[in-house]
Amino acid sequence: MRTGEAKTGYVYCGGTIGEGFLPEDRKSSYIVAADRGLVYLERHGIVPDLIVGDFDSSPEGFIDGYRSEHPETEVREFDPEKDYTDSEIGVRAAVKAGCRKVTMIGATGTRLDHVLGNLQVLAYLESVGVSGEIIDAHNRITIHRRSFTIRKDSQWGKYVSLFAYGGDVKGLTLRGFHYTVTDFTLSSVGSRAVSNEIDDEEGGISFTDGTLLVVESKD
Repeated sequence: MRTGEAKTGYVYCGGTIGEGFLPEDRKSSYIVAADRGLVYLERHGIVPDLIVGDFDSSPEGFIDGYRSEHPETEVREFDPEKDYTDSEIGVRAAVKAGCRKVTMIGATGTRLDHVLGNLQVLAYLESVGVSGEIIDAHNRITIHRRSFTIRKDSQWGKYVSLFAYGGDVKGLTLRGFHYTVTDFTLSSVGSRAVSNEIDDEEGGISFTDGTLLVVESKD
């Protein structure tokens, strides 16, 4: 990627991926396949910019066949005994390539250890100043360390749940929501802020200290 060319990174991971999760504009996208995420992309005729992983979750022989068919695509293969998951390797590669936003697809599923690990990867993105999100058919997950708003006409489903991530969130004020608070301390223990809804055109979320993990969801 050329310097100054701000693209959105899409990292396809090895979890559950529904239909329709393809970049709208291929030219403005930097696509990374993390191990089994390549299977989804190949099925939809999308050739990624980069492939990473130890390929222990891909079908046997799949990556070798893909290399033969697409010799121009960069593949970075790793030993299974490594410091980072394939998903995090893919995300870090997208950041290094200059992406200012990274969307993780296939980052949720039946392996809750990997789901929790991917939440930690979101925290990594926030720590380096890159906008990050995890999306699936029912959820959009983001992490914030500063105030923000969610527009009702563009939210991911009906419900908005807030979690204090890594410690209490102080000075929390919610406006435009069905349940509002002012200068509230949201504890990192318990489920106090699960399943709120936006009543106005947008929901305003402000706080003075801490980190919020936000889940927009639908049934």
